[in-house]
Amino acid sequence: MTSDGGSTASVNTAPPGPITLSQSATLVSDPDDEIFFLYTRLATLKPADSSDTGHFHGLGSENSNQDALLVRIELKPPTTCELQRNTETGNQRRKRRKGGGVQKAKDERGGRDPIVLEYVLLQDKTALRSRSGDTGSVLWKTSIEFLSLVLQQRHFPERRRGLFDYEKLSQAHVLELGAGTGLLALALSPFVRKYTATDIPALVPLLRKNILSAPASAPVTVAALDWTLPALRQVDVGSTDAPDVLLVVDCVYHPALVRPLLTTLTALATPQHTAAVVVVELRAEDVLREFLQEWIALGWRVWSVGEDLLGARWGMWVGWRET
Repeated sequence: MTSDGGSTASVNTAPPGPITLSQSATLVSDPDDEIFFLYTRLATLKPADSSDTGHFHGLGSENSNQDALLVRIELKPPTTCELQRNTETGNQRRKRRKGGGVQKAKDERGGRDPIVLEYVLLQDKTALRSRSGDTGSVLWKTSIEFLSLVLQQRHFPERRRGLFDYEKLSQAHVLELGAGTGLLALALSPFVRKYTATDIPALVPLLRKNILSAPASAPVTVAALDWTLPALRQVDVGSTDAPDVLLVVDCVYHPALVRPLLTTLTALATPQHTAAVVVVELRAEDVLREFLQEWIALGWRVWSVGEDLLGARWGMWVGWRET
């Protein structure tokens, strides 16, 4: 149990498909408590002009002034200190935080070099400014943060326990909602069996153009999906190939979209088979509270998993339906 009465993950907690839960994952039983915790933690961060600038990314798009954007992600092997912390007991961790009990190790990376990955994306900066409600025509920072996490764990799995079991992920069908410019589809499709990238009809041409421009990527299905219309009439997810993972990254930001998004998630999810991964940047507190309340009310089991995976400016939840 957590201090606020929520359950923590255990060996008896088994999300479906390729999802894994760390020991720090907590079952969200009270959305108010979850939102209070997230925004209290956010309030403790230093401002942008402090010594924490190296970790400050701000809210919003990565760079909405460019028609073509180079995304560069550097993955670093774990240091000896990080490896030591991964094997610490709870008592050792507490002693280290107090300044004693665990001998300091050299901050070395074992002779391994960082891995640098680059992706080129086309954006539509004009659409962002001229089409009401069009936010998917440019790249948003949350996608980069989430992708960095997944790729770091994929290439250097010893750094920390990951969100995915990558052996199972290689056999999974991932369906992304609100895929936007297609960064996640480009970068993650080589690691899965099937990747379906969806967004509103107006964004499909840009999404498809970015997918087709990257010959090294695995095949990706691009489909139009309007959350305000019945999902199963737009996307073919037959019972023989139902999605194993529904990926929703930085799509919870407007109150009018909360119910359509949740209706779409529920329609696409097969009970005891499909897990949804929802990643948000902490913007409108009331919108996130409403989202969690309605998500749980629809019968989903929702776990908070972002505390030890993403920074304090983000929230991440994993949810699935039992029935």
